[in-house]
Amino acid sequence: MARQTFAEQRRNSCRRGKNPVATPDRLHRLQEASWNLSAISYCIASVGRDLAGKPNNPGTMDSAGQALEWLAGEMQRRCVAIDEGLS
Repeated sequence: MARQTFAEQRRNSCRRGKNPVATPDRLHRLQEASWNLSAISYCIASVGRDLAGKPNNPGTMDSAGQALEWLAGEMQRRCVAIDEGLS
């Protein structure tokens, strides 16, 4: 069975009358996750600016790699929260 994209899943659930209810709690979780993703984007931009201003320093590259790996995990958690809030 082919895996459906999120948009396809939403369209199919809407067709079956399963529109998600926009409760205040659900909207708050979605807004908070969105704000968190925005903050993470600023962190990523900061890491990029920091790397752009430094010569190839292995210590700096290791630290940046670890920071980006952590930020990616945080982004994934927020995306899951948004997906759950929309379902």
